[in-house]
Amino acid sequence: MGPVILILPLRGYLYHKTHKQLKNLDSHKKHVYSLPWREFTAELICWLMAGGLIATLYLAYFSAPGLSAIKIVLGCLSFGLFGGMLSYLATEKRIINLLKTSGFKEAVPTPKRILSLSTKMLFFMVTVMLFMVLAILLMVYMDIDFLLANMDQMGPDIFWGVFKDILFAFTVLLFLSLIILARFSQNLKSILDIQVGAMERISQGEYDTHVPVVSNEEFGLRAARTNEMIKGLRERDICQVSFGKYVTPEVSEKILKGEISPEGELNEVTILFCDLRGYTPFVERKDPKDVVRFLNAYFSEMERAIRQYNGIVLQYIGDEIEAVFGAPVLEPKHPDMAVMAALDMRRRLEGLNRERKEMGDEPIRHGIGIHTGTVLAGSVGSPERLVYAMVGDAVNLASRIQNLNKQFGTDILISHDTRKSLKIQEFDLVSLGETPIKGKTEKIEIYSV
Repeated sequence: MGPVILILPLRGYLYHKTHKQLKNLDSHKKHVYSLPWREFTAELICWLMAGGLIATLYLAYFSAPGLSAIKIVLGCLSFGLFGGMLSYLATEKRIINLLKTSGFKEAVPTPKRILSLSTKMLFFMVTVMLFMVLAILLMVYMDIDFLLANMDQMGPDIFWGVFKDILFAFTVLLFLSLIILARFSQNLKSILDIQVGAMERISQGEYDTHVPVVSNEEFGLRAARTNEMIKGLRERDICQVSFGKYVTPEVSEKILKGEISPEGELNEVTILFCDLRGYTPFVERKDPKDVVRFLNAYFSEMERAIRQYNGIVLQYIGDEIEAVFGAPVLEPKHPDMAVMAALDMRRRLEGLNRERKEMGDEPIRHGIGIHTGTVLAGSVGSPERLVYAMVGDAVNLASRIQNLNKQFGTDILISHDTRKSLKIQEFDLVSLGETPIKGKTEKIEIYSV
């Protein structure tokens, strides 16, 4: 027992060193894969050193035969293999639990050298078998030696006793081996549970998930690749969210899916233009930050009205809004939707003006023009920069009709084409007669809503 006691401080020191590195994993990330193997090696070396010391003492002071010294070393080797495997699995389990309880915030680097799972399992199986074989061989040898020394007293009881000793040793060794295999299975299950849980969170859009890379075999590589995938998904999600702030979700979704035809497609739609009145003098009197703050509040309310009736805002041009109903998402009642959106925009503007009046600011006005016609909807621009736009005479006509609000002193005007396309006949429309339109040879009948 003396040599074993002498070795214990060394084993305690190595254990404490490993424990310290686990507590300060941030500064020892690159060594995380070597910690279980280091524990295995430390356990094996300590037992071999203890065996060597004991064998030396037996040879030097007790004049024991060399075969006894070999038996001692082999016995300590068996205990070293068993203790080493337990230390390996215990350290691996501590690493898994540590990273699990830390919420996967510890970013362990991708392993550079991969040890295949089959190689790892083969190593454990060979080690377990070697441990069992060595222990059983020693037991058999000791029993044979005992039988040879007591040949003159041989009887059934002696043979039965030897058999029970071997059976007992085999049962204990089998039990110890099953403990090792059970712990190995538990560690694999823990790693799999972590990875499956991470995949479930990823499927729910939680891209802040981090899978701990706790080993340098296939599971560790899979965890590292999963983290790379999460990073890519997070970056894609950020890009998509940012993209969606500059392009409406309906358009961005079609662009990302590649559903926008390069040549464009002809659609019958309803175009809505909305323009603020008195914007230039308003800007001259206000601080630029106040102007931007006001425009953001105004545009937010107007877009809510447009989106509520299945329209999308194509672009903001200064203080002007261009919206479309019927594309890129089909809407059978797009003329009705556009008119109802315009009425809602009128109501929302009244609400904004009440708030402005309470704050001592002057009220604001806007004019809305609506026209229904065929346009070419698609990507317009240069190879370096494209925008989703509506191209055609219907767009220009809607813009011209919007400008007529200044002439008639109205706030919502629609064209005859929109009027005849309405499926809901409950709108209060007043014909303003046929009106000349800038850039058009024929007059167009206009209606006030």
